[in-house]
Amino acid sequence: MPILTLIIICEILFWVFAVLGVFFRSITKMPKLGAFFLILIPIDDFLLIIFNIVSLLIGEPFNYSHSLSGLYLGITLAFGETIIKWVDNKINKVKTNKKKDYKYEMFYFKKWVLAVFIYLVVMAIFYIILYLKGKPYNTFEALPGFAIVTVIWYMTGPLWVKK
Repeated sequence: MPILTLIIICEILFWVFAVLGVFFRSITKMPKLGAFFLILIPIDDFLLIIFNIVSLLIGEPFNYSHSLSGLYLGITLAFGETIIKWVDNKINKVKTNKKKDYKYEMFYFKKWVLAVFIYLVVMAIFYIILYLKGKPYNTFEALPGFAIVTVIWYMTGPLWVKK
């Protein structure tokens, strides 16, 4: 199965887990079930990394699709909790007509640095695998793609959140 197909499946699962997690935690008042679905989000991202590693080990050439997994993992680990708190806050506001004060950490530079660091670690792992397979490829050439996707993500989400 092409890696892009697996990325799309993992992205769909990400949103299914996020919606179910918030639904069960915030709307049905079943926090343990909600937490179960929310913990599946980083597991989904780690599985995506494993799928990428396997695809590289079996000889699939590296491409920008592979680099997306590093981006997903970086954003999930750096911003996942913040995004879920933001959604919870929105649901709480609708249910109670009150807004809970919460500082959105997605604006903190250290969170962006963490996302970039995780991305670079994943790209380094992919580079090492390709090097050991005798097919060296500069995986960091995908960095412009990372920058573009990150800017799009920021413009479609955090930019519009009131600080």
